[in-house]
Amino acid sequence: MDTSLNIAKKPPPAAYALHRQMMAVQRTMSAATVEESVRASRWANAWYQLVQRKLDQLQQAPRYLH
Repeated sequence: MDTSLNIAKKPPPAAYALHRQMMAVQRTMSAATVEESVRASRWANAWYQLVQRKLDQLQQAPRYLH
């Protein structure tokens, strides 16, 4: 029995983070109230900062030639 079709592949971390950030921005833009918009904006900003911090860490990481 082949169960490989039932296994969902995880997206790469960068794609996942970008998707979450995009969803947070969409929630900010479509918020029904000011409070909801502020909350979603903070969430989008937090994801942006997380992605930038990870990119900075990757950029500063030593690169090894094989």
